[in-house]
Amino acid sequence: MTLADTFLRLGETGSSEEEINRIRAVRLATVWNNTPWMMAANFGNAVLTIIVFANHPSALLVNIVCGLLIAIALHTSFGWWRGRGKAVRKYASIRGTRNAVIYGALLSFLWATIDIIGFADATGSQKQVLIALTVGMTAGAGFALATVPAAAIAFCGIMGMGVAISLLLTPDVIGLYLFALFLIYVAIIVRASLALCKSITERVQAKLAALEQRDVINLLLNDFEENAADWLWGTDADMRIDHASPRFCEQLQVPDTFILGKPIIDALPFARIGSKPIDGTETREDYHRRMCQKQSFRDADICVEQAGELAIWSLTAKAIIDASGTFTGYRGVGRDVTASREARLRIEHMARHDPLTDVGNRTLLNEDLTRAIARHERFADPFSVLLLDLDRFKQVNDTHGHGVGDELLREVARVLNTLCDETDTLARLGGDEFAILHMSAEGPQCSGILATRIIERLQRPFSLKSGTVQVGVSIGIACAPIDGTEADQLLRNADLALYRAKVDGRNRFHFFDTSLDASARRRNQIEHELRMALTNDTLSLNFQPLISAESGKVVCAEALLRWNHPTLGSISPAEFVPIAEETGLITGIGAWVVNQACKLAADWPAHIRVAVNLSPRQFISPGLLPMIENALQQNSMTAARLELELTESLLMNSTPGVGETLQALSRLGLRIALDDFGTGFSSLSYLRHYHFDKLKIDQSFISDLETNADSRAIVSSIINLAKELRMSIAAEGIEATGQLDLLKQFGCGEIQGYLVSRPMPIEQFEAYLAAESSAPLRLSA
Repeated sequence: MTLADTFLRLGETGSSEEEINRIRAVRLATVWNNTPWMMAANFGNAVLTIIVFANHPSALLVNIVCGLLIAIALHTSFGWWRGRGKAVRKYASIRGTRNAVIYGALLSFLWATIDIIGFADATGSQKQVLIALTVGMTAGAGFALATVPAAAIAFCGIMGMGVAISLLLTPDVIGLYLFALFLIYVAIIVRASLALCKSITERVQAKLAALEQRDVINLLLNDFEENAADWLWGTDADMRIDHASPRFCEQLQVPDTFILGKPIIDALPFARIGSKPIDGTETREDYHRRMCQKQSFRDADICVEQAGELAIWSLTAKAIIDASGTFTGYRGVGRDVTASREARLRIEHMARHDPLTDVGNRTLLNEDLTRAIARHERFADPFSVLLLDLDRFKQVNDTHGHGVGDELLREVARVLNTLCDETDTLARLGGDEFAILHMSAEGPQCSGILATRIIERLQRPFSLKSGTVQVGVSIGIACAPIDGTEADQLLRNADLALYRAKVDGRNRFHFFDTSLDASARRRNQIEHELRMALTNDTLSLNFQPLISAESGKVVCAEALLRWNHPTLGSISPAEFVPIAEETGLITGIGAWVVNQACKLAADWPAHIRVAVNLSPRQFISPGLLPMIENALQQNSMTAARLELELTESLLMNSTPGVGETLQALSRLGLRIALDDFGTGFSSLSYLRHYHFDKLKIDQSFISDLETNADSRAIVSSIINLAKELRMSIAAEGIEATGQLDLLKQFGCGEIQGYLVSRPMPIEQFEAYLAAESSAPLRLSA
């Protein structure tokens, strides 16, 4: 870039070429707007100069220069007059700046020439006029050309050179002072010109940015109106449509000429659904009242009907208020939310319904239960909660597979739906457990009738794809307000009633009563105390001997668990062992029993064994074998002296791995006894599939042995069967000498019962052993 170009581009740095062209056009337009006033000043000052210098020696030259100034002023003014109606140019090239500089330089040269010609021979008054003209024209032209710095500097610079030459021709101290003031004034003008240019540049750049942003917004808005799924609309103050985007017209399926000027309430195709809203939407009347409020609103849903199909539209609008506070209409946006609403409803349905059976889940039950409680508090409406648990469902799952189990649950849910009233809530809580919130003004009696119908229907066989299956159902019922008025309390009480129904034999229903609550509190207390029983050392073992029927000598002792609580007293195993089994505490307690039994039996005579009962849960525990091995090793006891007693219930509900576990125990050298033999099912099948060392005849066969021929036949057969299978045989529950005599006659090997001895603590048992070794055993009833 040359020095001349740099001079012409003063004040144009820091902008793009396109911005500079726009800024340059604004600057030149400012100069153009000032042209009439600047030309009027040149014309008037030239005429004044001719008059003042009429008697000057160089009047002719002054008149010629002034005539040129007048001609230029008239010519320029005429050109401005002709172009005043033309549109302002948006862009200007550097040539416009160059022309402005040349024009300013020409005018300043003519005025400087007058100074040079007239100052030397001028009178005092003429000098004052020249000084005033020079300063005035410099100031006026400087500010008139301020938006074009190069032109302003050129004008002031040439005027300054004219003044300098005039002073050189006629040196004067006052002139020097005036020249110095002139330079200061010129500097101020130049600085102001540059600052004004910067201000104009920033203003133009901001305006350009705003225009660009407006263009982008308009472009996006046009694109939105043409292509977006949403549509735009607007009304005037009378609620008549004055703006409709193409998408809005497309949505209404009419041209814009058909709806423009039409009341929006008439243009929207409201569905004819009467006066009540559907699914939370607003009716035509509701929407009309909303718009008449003349306030902004968001997401107002309306139900529309087009071509016989219903849809949901969501409308949002801003109320337009002018500067005087007058409402001038609405500007709004709309969208079709039918699909999103359906998706939301599906999600809400999934959140409150069971995916397998499509009945309610726990969330829906809790919500409806809360509403039922609120209705009861307000209107005293009674209701009840029924908890249902399918009987024998696990057997169906294990036998036929989970696919059949799922199909059965779906069929059960279908049947329950047909039995429930429309006002009832059916929910699946998980697994094979269902709940019914039953609304009835008749109270408990109606709930009992519903439970009876459910039991009768569900005990019928179900025909499934894989065949026919049969289950039953146990039901617990809690009624409000009799059994509580809080959700948790009602569910808990219904669960207690369900538990009692199961205990009573299943396939029945049971209402909650206060005794169940007391029983539950005691059960919870026992469970809590049982968790600390081992730590507090409140568990102990009693031992009941088994004697040889032939010699009368003790050959084994059964370890029986006892719990003597410091405040609850002695608690029966029949009460706390099932609780330990359900809560999983039996595993830790059982390990303590095995270890303690081995520890105490280690000091007994070598021919006496100790028998320990294993619960089903303990038997299937993966830590069973390591636990037994550790107990034997830690107490230096041979495996042959430890006898494990298993019940038939374990084999009836067997899981994979029972046979392998029995074989592993046998390989350790332990003796395996089958307890309570004959009370279960398929006992002979167990003897064929699994190896046992001993059979124990249940006391139910012994109690009437003397009076019942069938019992004698069964016991005799069991004893002979054991001998044939090379197993030892023991009878338990012997309380009379007649029973003992018959068992000896049948060939029973071992005897256990009150006739021999009751269970006793370890100290008494060891004393019993010492007495036995010194005197023959006396059996007494």
